[in-house]
Order: sequence, then structure tokens, then C-alpha cells
Amino acid sequence: MKLFSLLSPTYILAGYLKEKYDRTETIKVLNSFYLWVSIVSTISLLIYQEYFNPIGKLALNSQLNFVAIFTWSYFLFSRCNEIFWAFLKDAFEKMDKDIKPSSNLEPRDRIRLSLKSYLELVINFSILYLLLPLTSDVWRNGVFPESITDALYFSGVTITTLGYGDISPEHWWPQFLTVYEVFCGFTLLIVCFAIYAGKLNEKP
Repeated sequence: MKLFSLLSPTYILAGYLKEKYDRTETIKVLNSFYLWVSIVSTISLLIYQEYFNPIGKLALNSQLNFVAIFTWSYFLFSRCNEIFWAFLKDAFEKMDKDIKPSSNLEPRDRIRLSLKSYLELVINFSILYLLLPLTSDVWRNGVFPESITDALYFSGVTITTLGYGDISPEHWWPQFLTVYEVFCGFTLLIVCFAIYAGKLNEKP
């Protein structure tokens, strides 16, 4: 648990808030809040890219200092870990009928939350890719996501397992990120979504 606290402090924060306030409402508020943070970040990057970036490439790794890159990456990675673990844990709880539900979320609510979190995963991973150096040591053949739209495209085809291969990671860290993104997306959309959808068909 201590290791996971380091990997996802946002998960620990969410647990604290859910104990202090209404659990169901807190889950909904945090889910929407973090999604809006991701959307606003994307819009901000798009505006910066189009109007304030003179070199035409969104090279965040060379335009931001190390502290900013580390902090932003750490937050995004923490959220991805939180989404993965929270939904996986919830899905296993739903399969065990002996476990009492920890919140009053309906299956429809859980489906909405999982879809919103899926979108957040796409955005968060796209920004994580943008924060990497744009070099041939990191990206194969020197082809890399050089704009927020490129990064969203690469993240989208990665999480949906399309993998066209036009952009490919060379370094072990982005390789890990792409595999982890597929794993998170598969868990969220296939496993969790299937379980929640199945609950809708159950007779009360």
C-alpha cells in the first residue's frame, strides 16, 4: 500500500475525501473535476501551440523546466493509476455478491463514470507523451507527436489497440506507457463496462 501511495497520491486523497464527505457525491465530483482539468489543459496547450509557439512544435520537454515536467507527469501518472485501480477494484467487488456496496452509485452512474474516465485516460496519456523529449532516442525514426493533436491521435490509436505504427516509441519509458495505456483502457472499457452493463440487466 505504501508503494501505491507513492504511485498514486491522488487515490489516497480521494479515499480521504470519500471518508470525510458523502462517498457517492465525492466520486462524481472528483471524476468530473479531473476530466475538466484534462480538457482545460488540452485547450490551453492547443492555444499555446497555435498562437504562442514560434517554432511550430510543442516541445514541452525543452520549453519547461525539470520541476514542471516532473510535477505534471507525476500528477498525470497518478491519475492514470488511480483510474485503473479504482475501477478494477470496484469491478471485482461487483462480482462478489457478499460484499456490501461502498457507495450508492447505480450501474448507469458507473457506466458514465467509466466512459468519462476513459476519455480522461486518452487525454492524460497524450500529455505524458508530449512531455517526453522529441529525439530519435525516444521515438523511432525521429517521428514523434509534435502537437497536442498528434499526441491525442497517438494516444487514441494506442488505447483502442489500433496501433498504426506511424509513431512508435524507442525508449523503454514510452514503450511502458503505451503498454500500460492499453492495459488501462482494456480494463476500464471491457472488464468494468461489461460488468456494469450486466448489472443493468439484472432483475431487482
